[in-house]
Amino acid sequence: MILDFIAAFRSLRRSPAFTVAVIVTLALAVGANTAMFSVVDAVLLRPLPGYDTDRIVLIQQIQRESRGYMAPDVFLRLRGMLGSFSMISANQNCRMNLTGVGEPEQAAGPCASANWFDLQRAGALLGRTFLPDEDRRGRNHVAVLDHAFWLQRFGGDRGVIGRKLTLDGEPWTVVGVMPPGFRPAGSDAGSIYTPYVVEDNPHAVNVTARLKPGVAVKAAQAELDAAARSLAAANPEWRGLTFKAEPALEWLTGPQRPLLFVLFGAVGCVLLIACVNVALLGSARSAARARDTDIRMALGAGRGRIARLGFVEMLTLAVPAGVAAIGLAYWGLRALAPLIQTLPRADGIAVDWRVAAWSAGACVAAAALSAALPALRPLGAGGSQPWLIAAQTAMAFVLTVGAGLMLESFATLRAKDFGYDPRGVLTSFLTLPASADGSRAAGAAAYERIRERIGALPGVTGVATASSVPMFGVTISMDVHIEGEPERRREHVAAMAAVSDGYFRVMGIPLRAGRLFGPGDREGSTHVAIVSASIAARYFAGNAVGRRIIVPELLYNIDGGKEIPTEIVGVAGNVCVKSAADCDAEHIYLPESQNVLRMENLLVRTAGDPKAMTGAVRRALFEAAPTVPLDDPKTLEQRAGYLTDSPRRATWLLGVFAGLALALAAAGVYGVAANSAARRSREIGIRMALGAEPRHIAGLVYRAVMRPTVIGLVAGAVGAAALTRLLGALLYGVGPRDPKTLASAGIVLVAVALASGAIPAWSAARTDPARVLRRN
Repeated sequence: MILDFIAAFRSLRRSPAFTVAVIVTLALAVGANTAMFSVVDAVLLRPLPGYDTDRIVLIQQIQRESRGYMAPDVFLRLRGMLGSFSMISANQNCRMNLTGVGEPEQAAGPCASANWFDLQRAGALLGRTFLPDEDRRGRNHVAVLDHAFWLQRFGGDRGVIGRKLTLDGEPWTVVGVMPPGFRPAGSDAGSIYTPYVVEDNPHAVNVTARLKPGVAVKAAQAELDAAARSLAAANPEWRGLTFKAEPALEWLTGPQRPLLFVLFGAVGCVLLIACVNVALLGSARSAARARDTDIRMALGAGRGRIARLGFVEMLTLAVPAGVAAIGLAYWGLRALAPLIQTLPRADGIAVDWRVAAWSAGACVAAAALSAALPALRPLGAGGSQPWLIAAQTAMAFVLTVGAGLMLESFATLRAKDFGYDPRGVLTSFLTLPASADGSRAAGAAAYERIRERIGALPGVTGVATASSVPMFGVTISMDVHIEGEPERRREHVAAMAAVSDGYFRVMGIPLRAGRLFGPGDREGSTHVAIVSASIAARYFAGNAVGRRIIVPELLYNIDGGKEIPTEIVGVAGNVCVKSAADCDAEHIYLPESQNVLRMENLLVRTAGDPKAMTGAVRRALFEAAPTVPLDDPKTLEQRAGYLTDSPRRATWLLGVFAGLALALAAAGVYGVAANSAARRSREIGIRMALGAEPRHIAGLVYRAVMRPTVIGLVAGAVGAAALTRLLGALLYGVGPRDPKTLASAGIVLVAVALASGAIPAWSAARTDPARVLRRN
């Protein structure tokens, strides 16, 4: 075998053009595969960090249009009914203002039941985690710090244990610091972890559970189904209630799985096209070395020996190609950072030993396949070339169709009106101190001061506060209950938000009927509301103004209040929430002055770049409310980016892969056309000597590539049908079998084939018959 590698090296050194072409082709294709594998591996394949995280599941409550979080009373009943889990824990993402330690800061992180760390099998680096009774009223004012937050905020001070922190104006005791790299399964990491008193909070919770050893998710799901039936029978409010047990990794990455698998399949097609290209190059080289091969066989070398030499040559080329592929993957990931940074677990995407091993394996497999393809037919006969071109064309057609569909879908999505104008708006989440008596007067005054101070800044054209906006905030859901009619349970769920007077102008949400909130809508006056056009159409036949609905009172500390008859004074346009197709969701807007909450969102519309206003807004906020930090300021476009993230990602990546496939296909067609012209040079010379015109000769060369191209387009149409079924959920405003896209992709492939064969056909048409006949 060593002698084979020496012979292969000498042979390749004498063919520098072939050597460079193969290395470049394999490096491009394997590099793209390596980059895509690093994404898939980090996001989908690697287990979550921690102890036996594959045993951790999320239990989601599904009732009507509500999915995911679980009502506290349901959780308290459910946790005593299940035997499939060793532990069940509840948590929420909590936010509290940290003061007294440098600048005010909003500390966010899971607040969880006392067994949450035990469920994670996570111990503290310093101190301890929660004690069993620290999620009870009066004992829950303890905090565990995240390692990164401890280093950043306290400089790694080991004496922080036992220290008192002021959170939302109250003292909390630091009892522990988590180790570096701690990432909870089933919830987001945070800066501070605190206990959660489920009984004292009316808000829905995120439920995490650990399966008992030997219990499968399917068995746990069967037990959850039985529990749902039991709860529904015990309480009419829970009719239609179901639960879903989902492994934590699938819960985290589920929405991205279809897209990533499609992209991984697409880049696999690119690798196959590259293998076909290398095989075509190898076939042409075999034809050129036919005399050498004949001599070897005459001296006793068998066909297996000849094939082995070709395989060894490809393996020799795979080594530099693999090294180049890893470099291309590294730089490719850096170039793709804007597209992949919003993926879950994106911080783990890197070119490491696993990715390098994949790259090496892909190179060896590609080299083996490239060496095997020419051996399917007699060496040098060229009989396999048309079928290789057909296969190459089919795969390139599939990718071009996919890229075309995503491009058209993305263009339609970008042009869509989401019901609001996200441009030029800076946002942040604000948390005011809790009120001892639950009064909202101080909170309303604080928000008024904040809006006035920020609104006076140069370049600010509008300021508003709201408990939630379509893409983030405190979500409060309710059934639409028309006064005098029974509550419409098990129908649609409306999202309720408290908003300031300028909210609709700052957000750019149009008023369809009635009026906006005004100075007269204050505490003590008639309770009023503005509803979305979807509510007006669904419940009031379009005539909602003047009608009355029953809404729950929103108290300042976000505790449930009594139900209040409320007059509808306006109808606002619909807004898209979860996706571009979810644009008729129901919304009920209440005036902040009557329903102010201690946690709201700040919205600042600016005349210029909103990011440039961050510093000025932070200073103005400090002047108006010194204990309220500006938390995680982002533009509204960034917040709403999830609506277009997946289509944008798919469009760019499929476009890159399709472009690479077309380039490789063009190189393959050119090689076949040139090889065909060279192999038939004697025939072409005779034809021209007998009077054949140049156009006939060019047609002879073109037929060698256009016939397999047409066959490939037909086969590709079948493959495209399968791909578009996978893309169906990602498309918007275009059908998966859009005839315009299919026709355009076909025209592109035909144009590529014609352009690629032009030079060989032109050279063949200018053949000097006398010179060819003398040479032969």
